Amino acid sequence: MSQRLGVLLCLLLALLSCAQAQEQRRFDPLPAAKFKASSRIIGGNEIPVGKAPYMVSIQNYFGNHICGGAIIHDQYILTAASCMGGLRKRDMKVVMSTNDWAGPAWQYKVEEIIMHCKFDQPLYHNDIALLKLETLVAYDDVTQNITLAALNTLKEGEKLTLTGWGIEEDDGDYVYNLKQLQLAYVNNAHCNATYQGTESLDVGHLCAVGKQGTGACMGDQGGPLINEAGELVGIVNFGVPCARGFPDVFARVSFYYDWILATINGCAIE
Repeated sequence: MSQRLGVLLCLLLALLSCAQAQEQRRFDPLPAAKFKASSRIIGGNEIPVGKAPYMVSIQNYFGNHICGGAIIHDQYILTAASCMGGLRKRDMKVVMSTNDWAGPAWQYKVEEIIMHCKFDQPLYHNDIALLKLETLVAYDDVTQNITLAALNTLKEGEKLTLTGWGIEEDDGDYVYNLKQLQLAYVNNAHCNATYQGTESLDVGHLCAVGKQGTGACMGDQGGPLINEAGELVGIVNFGVPCARGFPDVFARVSFYYDWILATINGCAIE
């Protein structure tokens, strides 16, 4: 049986239980975080609540923002595996339905952390992870999942949108409102040349760049990159250095599409 056929069978089994799962939906609010730490994309602009309803803040026990992530399913968040270093599920939470990650918000406990089995093999590869929540996400006007890009159809220069709470500058003041930034897709050959042919980049990555002085930075890791069709195409992996004209590097969602669906539906796949 081919790998893809196995995935399709898993999806079929999942669909059979979908209606029952919807009946079990419940909301599990926790007290809003009070401790505030640093945040924000370099450049870009603040957006209204609900403009990125799939956006989440992944936080530690104390309510510190650690990384971004995206709602991709009733019970799953997609983020970067590198965000999970040293974290245990009981010591983290996922905050959503807000643009102010440190303000009043709905929060969810994590049932399971699922990192790609080949994360960092070799270094900086397969930097992708799923968080399974203890309860189903309660959707509303400002809380929605996002469609995964199943195919790699990006073209050089195509406009992409990054959202996040990463730091604005090395010694900047703490800020809390979600920002978005327009980037342009850079093909892998061009991106590899910019990074002098590093082995840290492979077909599982994609690159995007903004104008000088803009880009992802600390705190944006794990955050979503969206194409003009409103599909999730990338998850922030790394950028060196922040906002200096180098492309930011993302996990390419289409490359991991089968792994994501199979993992959600309980099938082992690499």
